[in-house]
Order: sequence, then C-alpha cells, then structure tokens
Amino acid sequence: MSDDVRTRLIGTWRLVSYETESPDGRKGQPYAAAVGRLVYDDHGNMSGQVMRPDRARVERGGYAQQVRAAYIGYIAYFGTYEVADDGKTVVHHVEGALNPAWVGGPLVRAIEFDGDRLILSLQVQKNEDEIVTHTLTWTRC
Repeated sequence: MSDDVRTRLIGTWRLVSYETESPDGRKGQPYAAAVGRLVYDDHGNMSGQVMRPDRARVERGGYAQQVRAAYIGYIAYFGTYEVADDGKTVVHHVEGALNPAWVGGPLVRAIEFDGDRLILSLQVQKNEDEIVTHTLTWTRC
C-alpha cells in the first residue's frame, strides 16, 4: 500500500486551505488565506512552504518586530520523506528549515486523499491541556 501512496504523492501541490480545530470544536485559519507549495519527487526528496499572504514588508534596516512578524508568517523546510507501510502517514525527515528546531527531526503527517486532493494533518500541543489538529489540503499544480 505504501508504494501506491508514494506514487500518488509524487508531484507539485498547491495549498487550498490550512485550518485548525481545537478539541472543543473551535476552527481557525492560522495563516488566513495561506498560500503554499509542497513537492515530492520520485527519489525521496521533499520540500514544503506555507505563507501568510498579508505579511508586512520588512524595510531595509527593519526593526526586530518587523523581522519577527515576517518570520512567524512563513513555514519552509526541505529534506527526504518516507511513507509508512500502512500508507496512513508520511514522515518528512527535515534537513533544512526556517525554524532551526525542526532540523534533524522527523515531522509526521497523517495522509488522506479525497479525489484529486491531498490532505495532511497533524496534532500540535498548543499548551499543557490542549492539542490542536492542523489540516492542510492540497491540490496538484
């Protein structure tokens, strides 16, 4: 099964939506109408980028607040990937990332296909008591 899923992953994907859901059912869009690209190749390499489209410009000599706002409005990383034997998850092995804490670690995503769409989801510990589900829906470019 994992080979079938891997074959379906290969290509370039455009972000359709990025949504979150809290345990109490609250929904959100952490990056508003986010834009993004996700690429998987047939050699096991991947890269992903997601951006908040309304990020403020950082002017030359910009203040730390401007740089921080730009940084937190962008996700980018690259590395290799592998699909679990059961075809239900993909592991991104991060080699480089905007967030240095991700480098060298695995990022595990649940996989679902809905027609021509790829849906990746993950659970993120928001605080001690709350785990939020992040769902990113992609379509082929």
